[in-house]
Amino acid sequence: YMVSGLNFLAVLDDNFFNEHIFETAEKLDGTAEIIWFRFKNYNNIHYKLNKIRKIVKKSILTLSSDYVLAEKYGFDGIHLNKNTIKDYNTFKPASSLITGYSSHSAAEIDNIKADYYTLSPIFDTPKPYNVNQLGIIDYDKTKKVFALGGINLENLEIIKKHFYGFAGIRVINDILS
Repeated sequence: YMVSGLNFLAVLDDNFFNEHIFETAEKLDGTAEIIWFRFKNYNNIHYKLNKIRKIVKKSILTLSSDYVLAEKYGFDGIHLNKNTIKDYNTFKPASSLITGYSSHSAAEIDNIKADYYTLSPIFDTPKPYNVNQLGIIDYDKTKKVFALGGINLENLEIIKKHFYGFAGIRVINDILS
């Protein structure tokens, strides 16, 4: 599950990978510790969830926000954010799903209980709006904090010294090639 000595969380964004999402999932299975399937719309979602669950056999598979669908399709976990964390207490006591959380500050990590976290954006990342990068934050490695945002093969060495691992969407293409 390591790339260059770092734990890797692959963000499989449905909008970014489009029709290549399944072949990308297949290539990443076993390379990434966690594969987070992120989707924004529900078009063909049942087909996609069923298929991706059949493909990913070695990596931990998490789903954005929808814990009902995560459990229905046998995902290993759920990935929450500030808008969906309120649902956490609803499902967590009765669920065996692991929980990931998208944080944007060290304070969020300190105040929100999850099994792992993404912290972003660490570096500048192409967005249609201004992004205030956090830069390198020394974080207690006893918590699984994956650096996210602007991660590339050139800055992995500095990430290695400060975080449990790294997460990314665009860096996936660099890793696969």
